[in-house]
Amino acid sequence: MSENLPPFDTVVDDLYSLPLADFVSHRAAYATRFKKAGDKTGATRIGALRKPTVVAWLVNGLARRDESALAELFDLGEQLERAQQRGDGPRLRELSTARSTSIRTLTDRAVSLGRDLGATVGDNAAREISNTLNAAMADPEIRDRVRAGRTVTAETYSGFGPALLSLVPDPPDDDEAHGVPDTTDDAPESDPEDSSEAEQLRKAEHSRLVAELDSAETAFDVARDAAEAADSDTERAAAERLSATEEVERLEAELEAARARAQAAREANEASVDQAKSTADALEAARARVVEARAALDALS
Repeated sequence: MSENLPPFDTVVDDLYSLPLADFVSHRAAYATRFKKAGDKTGATRIGALRKPTVVAWLVNGLARRDESALAELFDLGEQLERAQQRGDGPRLRELSTARSTSIRTLTDRAVSLGRDLGATVGDNAAREISNTLNAAMADPEIRDRVRAGRTVTAETYSGFGPALLSLVPDPPDDDEAHGVPDTTDDAPESDPEDSSEAEQLRKAEHSRLVAELDSAETAFDVARDAAEAADSDTERAAAERLSATEEVERLEAELEAARARAQAAREANEASVDQAKSTADALEAARARVVEARAALDALS
């Protein structure tokens, strides 16, 4: 009877909710379990699951522990989009401030969660968490991964998807909020479009390099797992071959002993037949002598 395997989505949710150090070993265990049960397709799909980076792991943990706060953040994103479509400037500024506050709060929670779990979370990691949450507000695919707790790497918004983030202004800094005059008017003006395009290109290149690094790390993990699995398979095959060889030798020995016993039985049977024939001949000769003796006795009488 084949094993009752868990659904693939259940396996994925389990893997991406584990401590980061347990991901590879549990992924290999699941893949082996599916393979032994005859589900090679499932085993292949599980083996292809990417190990999350530390930032992605923290975002996944946040999604599982603070689902309602994430839902509020994504709701803010939808409100921002509607306000953008209406061209409602005051509402955009209000929602933008709320967005920044929400992302900052969620980032702090993710950092705190990581430290509680023994992970080292520096400023770069915190910034990448914020970028990932920001990107999730603009990109539905990223949002779905974040919401499901299945993020595998830090995400960034490149500007080539929904224009929500690029058009929503960030809240004013502290100086502007407190009425400190802006002295930047005296500085030479730069072309906003050129700056925006350069920033988008920089972000796109950064995103590409991060993805490339993560892909290389994932490929290394997969190769290492494959090597470990191959070593394990080789050892198991060698052990099975040795066991089979010993079993053949044992059976050959038993067969030889059985043949010897059969030969002995055959020889014993032939000797028994010869003995029986000799005994029958002796009995017949004795019977003939008895008949002869009786005839001689009758003649004397």
